[in-house]
Amino acid sequence: MKIKSAYLLIALLATLNVAAQSPRDTLSPYRVVEKYVSVKGFPDKLRFFCCEMYHEWAAPKTLGEQLAPTVQREVHLLYQDTSRAVVTVWLHDSITSMDVYFYLQHREVWTVYAVRSLVMKAEAEKELQRLDSIPSKQRGKAYKEKWGHTWQFDKDNVGLWSSSDSGLAVHYYKNADRFSELEKLRQKKYPIQKTDSVYKSVMHDKKISKKADAVLIRDILVDPHAPGCVLYFIGGILDNSVGYMYQPDPALVPKPTAGYFILIRPLGNGWYLYKTT
Repeated sequence: MKIKSAYLLIALLATLNVAAQSPRDTLSPYRVVEKYVSVKGFPDKLRFFCCEMYHEWAAPKTLGEQLAPTVQREVHLLYQDTSRAVVTVWLHDSITSMDVYFYLQHREVWTVYAVRSLVMKAEAEKELQRLDSIPSKQRGKAYKEKWGHTWQFDKDNVGLWSSSDSGLAVHYYKNADRFSELEKLRQKKYPIQKTDSVYKSVMHDKKISKKADAVLIRDILVDPHAPGCVLYFIGGILDNSVGYMYQPDPALVPKPTAGYFILIRPLGNGWYLYKTT
């Protein structure tokens, strides 16, 4: 009887060992992305990529291996439920700065099915060159009449919408009181309904426009993809946009996806950083 028990124990341990090495064993979404951007590489990466990311099956190097070792890789879990997850990575050094968003779904393992990023540095540099090329004497009243904002607003605004997510978050935190005052004034004078898909322009209101200019906001919008939310639009290129969203009820805030709101980052007190593509 003791011999049988010993054999049973050995068999059980062997089974557990096989199970521990089973393909069903999984890494967390954070760890999958962390390994992918690691300078050390990701040898067993194949089963962690699918769909849009099928090219990774044949890629000789991961993203992390292609980047210079000096590039810092800051990984953060942005969102996760039982079947979906979003992980952000800030890649940066003295030359590079890029925020990359990884979208995962849970199959047998957490699998990366899409990656998104807003690459707007080149367009920002072109716009800054245009602004700098304008003679000093033409940057006053005539400029504002033509472009709708002051020359300094446009320059600071471009620098903001092309900055990193961390830079955008810092801008909000430094101006949180101003954003709060602007939102209270907006609520009082121009309330919206959850069903609104079109919102009349509020920027003609001089008080609102002045407060919006102070925090580098170009427009205040609603979006059919985010019913009941108020979008404080900073800028961007075509459908690649960036700004701040206000919605005090978390249940009404859209989830980040690879399809439209590629980033919804909580900033606190009902405010969020958003990006669309």
